[in-house]
Amino acid sequence: MKKNNTDALKLLVLPALFGLVFCLTLDSSFPLYIVGQVLGGIFLAQAFVLMHEVGHNSFFNGTLLNKIFGYLISPLTFIPFYNWFKVHDLHHEWTGWRDKDPTTEGTFADQLGEAQVKIVNFCWKYYIPIFSLGYRFGVYWKQEKLKRFLSTAEFQKAQLNIYFYGFFYLLFILFNFSFFIKIIPAIYISWMITDLIMLSQHAHVEMPLADRKEVSPLKYVDQAKYSRSIKLPYNIGKYIFFNFNYHEAHHAYPGLPCYFLPRVKVDSHNSYPLLPWLKKVKSMNGVDYIFRSSDV
Repeated sequence: MKKNNTDALKLLVLPALFGLVFCLTLDSSFPLYIVGQVLGGIFLAQAFVLMHEVGHNSFFNGTLLNKIFGYLISPLTFIPFYNWFKVHDLHHEWTGWRDKDPTTEGTFADQLGEAQVKIVNFCWKYYIPIFSLGYRFGVYWKQEKLKRFLSTAEFQKAQLNIYFYGFFYLLFILFNFSFFIKIIPAIYISWMITDLIMLSQHAHVEMPLADRKEVSPLKYVDQAKYSRSIKLPYNIGKYIFFNFNYHEAHHAYPGLPCYFLPRVKVDSHNSYPLLPWLKKVKSMNGVDYIFRSSDV
């Protein structure tokens, strides 16, 4: 099951269509504008998933092509691409050790103040995507964290990416302010989608703590039990989310192209149909779901 450009290009047809409709409806009548924003939100969420795939160098057949595509699409995700694939590699190295993984090391309820608890619970209840915001800017833009986890040379490159992307966004908003205002609903929808996707993958899964002890990374195949998959209709999973919902299989075989993930069988119980899972976790408060480690 080798990566190939034919399967990759087939998956790009729908996001290209969504992106086109999104752009063409920005100045349309209100009903068409709303339709465009919904499709634009899906398109921007797809951009995040595609960045994830090329960050693994597993989408296209060719390292250079994956990197070029990653740098082109990453501005749509508000994540510097270099920072993404460096930190995401560490996530795959340390999944299963909650306090060693740079993406989960701060997810502890006892670290939250009273005001933070109220904000987290309110936002989770009312679908306000502060978690996608915090994930982006608390991990991939946070220099203190990057400095701790990256080598000196890698950190310097990450800093340059922060400055470059920050300057790009500043110029974009200054010279395209009205355009930026028009696409805010789509950004909101995309972050709401990625909130639900990202949090489904590892939140509220019971994991051991290294607790400052010397520990070794788990084998990839052993990481499946610390991940969660969401069952979706086949075509929605494949063409809308590019099989990103097969997260247990992805952690067991992180280099496998996403278009092959449905073929993989992993020994894990963390797989839930979307609606029962959503009903379950939305009945919980945000702090219990996101910041307390346990099985759902």
